[in-house]
Amino acid sequence: MPFIRHELTDGGARGEVVVAGRLGAMTAEFHATGGLDTERAAGNIAGPMLGRVASMGIYGGLTVETVLDPTVQPFLFDHQIDGVAVLPGVMGLEGFAELARLMVPDWNVTAIEDVEFLAPFKFYRSEPRTLILTARLVEDGSELAAECRLVGHRTLPGQSEPQATTHFTARVALSRTPNAFTAEPSGSPEGSVVSAEDIYRIYFHGPAYKVLDAAWRRGATVFGRYAENLPGNHEPPELELVAAPRLVELCFQTAGIHEIGSTGSMGLPNRIDAIDVVPAGTPVGRLCAVVTVESGGTYGAHVVDEAGTVFMRLTGYRTIALGDVPEDLAGPLAAVMASSSAA
Repeated sequence: MPFIRHELTDGGARGEVVVAGRLGAMTAEFHATGGLDTERAAGNIAGPMLGRVASMGIYGGLTVETVLDPTVQPFLFDHQIDGVAVLPGVMGLEGFAELARLMVPDWNVTAIEDVEFLAPFKFYRSEPRTLILTARLVEDGSELAAECRLVGHRTLPGQSEPQATTHFTARVALSRTPNAFTAEPSGSPEGSVVSAEDIYRIYFHGPAYKVLDAAWRRGATVFGRYAENLPGNHEPPELELVAAPRLVELCFQTAGIHEIGSTGSMGLPNRIDAIDVVPAGTPVGRLCAVVTVESGGTYGAHVVDEAGTVFMRLTGYRTIALGDVPEDLAGPLAAVMASSSAA
């Protein structure tokens, strides 16, 4: 009302004026949980990213609140930037996959699409934080889809109200039929190889996220071999994962080898057009990420075992610049990217 008074009495602006705010009672839910039996819904939780099932409202969709502790979860204390634990983007996507299946546990997550990493979710002073996962389930032909968001609240100095920040968004596709793909096995390394020692002089990851054993280039393709005997990803370890987060991370880091070796600059995940999710299986031999540069400078990738079974694939992966890498650290990666095997 004060704004309207200003426009009417003081002249205001010319043309149209848009004023955005809360709609109050117009978007208030009719029931605190939307009528959802939250205890029964919680019985379908099987992964580490889902905590308390809060509601499934008309306006807010399915909402789950999860408290994560960076002193407990390996995917947090082994993923720190400048001493601050940061939620891995791949675990945010895992949360979306778990959330989408919560109400339809017999369905398969087949894809995570239109991924946007909007802002890092940080754990300051190594203290626990609550993240809020929401999903709006919609029909998609004969299938289902979930429009997902990961939101965090934080009270900033000088403010009385917590500030809500949307950190990640994506659309999760669900189907009754699981995915299955095959591809050519990666083969053995040829020519120069970047060792894990050289890779993790640059990358900030701890043991649970040192997923690369070695990387090499063959023609226009970069290969990243999955490390063996990695420590556990999460606690409790018996909780099941849906979207193979460390295999997605393997693709991210392998693409990063190409980016650093070719440009001297490191990037952080920014967008992904689509990740095709494959049910977990037992690989034959070693797993390897196979990464190519797509049109527009984006990356495409898949993870394949020695029998040609594909365990996940992604398209349209983009990064946002973090900064230049010192020449002495980037040198071994640049040498491999420019090696004779790339001819």
